[in-house]
Amino acid sequence: MRHAVWEHFEEIEPRASAKSHPKAKCNYCNERIRGQPKRYMIPHLLKKCPHAPQAVKQQVQGPQNQLSSSTPSTPMSEEASDNELESEIAVEGLELVIPNPEPQGLHSQTQLQRLELRRLKAKVAKHQTEAEFMAKKLSARIKLKDLGVPEDEIERSLPSL
Repeated sequence: MRHAVWEHFEEIEPRASAKSHPKAKCNYCNERIRGQPKRYMIPHLLKKCPHAPQAVKQQVQGPQNQLSSSTPSTPMSEEASDNELESEIAVEGLELVIPNPEPQGLHSQTQLQRLELRRLKAKVAKHQTEAEFMAKKLSARIKLKDLGVPEDEIERSLPSL
């Protein structure tokens, strides 16, 4: 499965071998770079590409870095507009259900939407991690059963949730 950042690049040269990486071309500035998502592609979109849309940069930046966008130290001019937020929500395919806000004026609607979006992303990440753990555990269980290891020994050796 390919990294999501490939949505913003076109593969222009396939892998030469199993250990190499393909060559990629940015969809926004047409610069050619190595097809390594974390090492070259994401940094290109975040720091080097002059034409990458802000919504793309926020999407690629990742959940751990996105928290800084709505911190009290961030000036209001740096916050995304409502249109950018709505497009980010549409890209994620999520529906926001905003709880009744605290006393009026304490938080803007945009801040509440951003908070709810981050909560939803955290839940998705948590469930993905749990699913990956269960898949690995079940895979190990099947391999051990195929090797003839008794069920009680398998139970003792594999971690549980």
